[in-house]
Amino acid sequence: MKDLQLYLPERAWPAPQKFQPIASRFHSLRKPKSCSLLILAKDHFTFTYPILCSIAEFKLGFSRTKDRIFATYETISGWLSRRSKPVRNLVYRALGGFFWLAYLRPASTVRPTMAGLAKHVGAPSATALFRSYVRRFMTGAELAERVRHGFGSELDGMLTIPDKSKLDMHLETGGVFLALPHLHASVAMIRCLSQTYPVLAIVRLTRDKDRARAQHDLYKQVGCDFLDARGEPPTTVARQILKALKAGKIVVGIVDRIQKPPAALIDKTKDVVRVTGFGSPVGFDGWPTRFAAKAQAPILPGFVTQTDGRLTLLIGNAIAPSADIVASTQDLMSQLEGFITLHPDEWAFSVDKHWSRALQNTAAEATT
Repeated sequence: MKDLQLYLPERAWPAPQKFQPIASRFHSLRKPKSCSLLILAKDHFTFTYPILCSIAEFKLGFSRTKDRIFATYETISGWLSRRSKPVRNLVYRALGGFFWLAYLRPASTVRPTMAGLAKHVGAPSATALFRSYVRRFMTGAELAERVRHGFGSELDGMLTIPDKSKLDMHLETGGVFLALPHLHASVAMIRCLSQTYPVLAIVRLTRDKDRARAQHDLYKQVGCDFLDARGEPPTTVARQILKALKAGKIVVGIVDRIQKPPAALIDKTKDVVRVTGFGSPVGFDGWPTRFAAKAQAPILPGFVTQTDGRLTLLIGNAIAPSADIVASTQDLMSQLEGFITLHPDEWAFSVDKHWSRALQNTAAEATT
C-alpha cells in the first residue's frame, strides 16, 4: 500500500480548453481534507481527471460514463492485475464512486430507472438497490479482469450449478442454447463452464475500438470458442450457431437486448418479436428461439449470481423447440424476468436506455 497515494495533483492530465475553468477549481483544492472527491494515483500519474471534468459539466449519461471509466481504467489495468487483492479492492471501490456520480447528478436517468426496477421487484429502496448493483458490477468486473490478464485459474472451482443434472440430461441428446440476460458475472461463469463443457459464446463486441480490443483479449482467455455477432455476416453467425448446437455444444447467448415493439407480433425484417417485459410491450430479438427451433435444440433460460466469492448458475425450465416463435419468446422473456425479480442487482442491463424507458413507464403506470 506504500506505493499508493491519495491526492489531487496540480498537473494530473492535460486539460482540454473547454475544461480549463473546471480544472482550475480542481487544482485549487490542495489539501485532501478540503476535497469532496479523492483521486487514486501511483507515481504522480492520475487516471481519473477526464471523468471528473466530464461529470462536473454533467455532459455524460450512464453508458458514456461507463465508457470513460473504462478508458481511464485501461491505463492502469495491467499494473493493477499484478497488485495484491487489497490494492485492487481499493481501486475498484474508487471506480465505483463514479457510478454514484452518474446516479446522483442532476437529470440522471439512472435514479428513475432504479426506482422503476425497485418498484417492480418489490425492493424497499432504489438507492439500496443501486448500491448493491455497483457492488456486484465491481466484483464481476474484477473476475473478468483476472481472466483477461491471465489469472483465470483463480476462478477454478468457483462455479456451482444446482440443476447440473438437468443440463447434463439435455446434453445427452444434443446441444442446448443457454440464454442469459446481461449479468455482471456472466463472463466469469462462461470461463468456469468451459472448463467442463464444450461452449460457444455468442458475443457482441462494442463499437468503441479500445473496449472492443480489450473484450477480444478477454474472450481469447476465457477458454471457449466465441463468435462476434456484430463483426460477422448474419449468415456466418447462423451457420456457426447451428453447427455448434448440432455438435452437442452449449451455445451461450446474451439475449435481453430490446427495441421499440413492432406493430405486428413479428417483424421479420428486423427479426424482432413483440412480447411483454416488466409490464410493458417490448421488441425482443427473435434469433434465439428461431435458431433453436431450426436446430431442434432446447433453450435453457439461465442466470448467474455472486455470493461470498462463489458463482451460481441458475437454470430455468427448458423451452422446447417450436414453430410458435411468439410463444417461445414470451416464455423466455418471462423466465428471465422471474430471475431478475429475485436478483435485480445482478442485472447489468437494467440501465440500458431501452429497458430504462420500459421500467420507468411501468413505474409511472403503477402510480396512476
